[in-house]
Amino acid sequence: MVADTLNFWRLFGIERHHQLLLKWLIITVATVFGAAAAQYFGLFAEVISSDRSRISIAIMVLFVLTAIHCAVRTFEISSQLNQTAQAAQQIKAHPEYFALADDGVVVGNGERLQPSLLTDHVRDLIIKSAVGREAPLDSKVLLETMEARLKGRQEIGWFVSDQMLRLGLLGTVIGFILMLGPLIDIESIDISSMRAVLSAMSSGMAVALYTTLVGLIGAILVKVQYYFLENTTDELVALTSEVSDVLVVPALQGRRLESRHAS
Repeated sequence: MVADTLNFWRLFGIERHHQLLLKWLIITVATVFGAAAAQYFGLFAEVISSDRSRISIAIMVLFVLTAIHCAVRTFEISSQLNQTAQAAQQIKAHPEYFALADDGVVVGNGERLQPSLLTDHVRDLIIKSAVGREAPLDSKVLLETMEARLKGRQEIGWFVSDQMLRLGLLGTVIGFILMLGPLIDIESIDISSMRAVLSAMSSGMAVALYTTLVGLIGAILVKVQYYFLENTTDELVALTSEVSDVLVVPALQGRRLESRHAS
């Protein structure tokens, strides 16, 4: 079975299937605190007023929407891991028999498995075992399909984080264009004209720096959230794979052999 290795969270008595939600809460609280501090010191107003390209606002809106998506996925994966852990305990207690029951699965003592990804996977294995009696029972394809389905919903996070970096780079280019543009209009060098040029150049530099800063911060925060989310998804798939390969597949193959001998 999946080993309950000692880690930082277990030192505080936090079980594996609650760690993702706690990590998300810590990141969210830190982000909200940082945003509140930036608002208090007027950094948001400074960025919005200085960024004539409005790319910083686009990055902020994109970050908020992606954070909401990550929150929804975090609750879903955390709930699935919790339910799968409960189903795994039921299977460990009675691994000798598995049968279909309506849309669910019952184990050896007649108890119905907790609805979860593991239960759905066991149901698919039972159906596959009944249909392809001559072929060896292999759960690899089913697991790959489940993993692709789970991670496919999270690819948006990695895509958005890359686009945030690109938007920041675009803002940098626009800022340099705005910064160097006034140099073309210089006809004479005097104090008043140089003052106007330097003012325009500083405005362009503000666009370049602020869009780069907002893009970097947004991309880092999104990547951290989806990194934890993907790690927990891998753990969910690993738990499902180990329980099914160690306990479910051998039991189903044993039933196959018994039915062959009986016939």
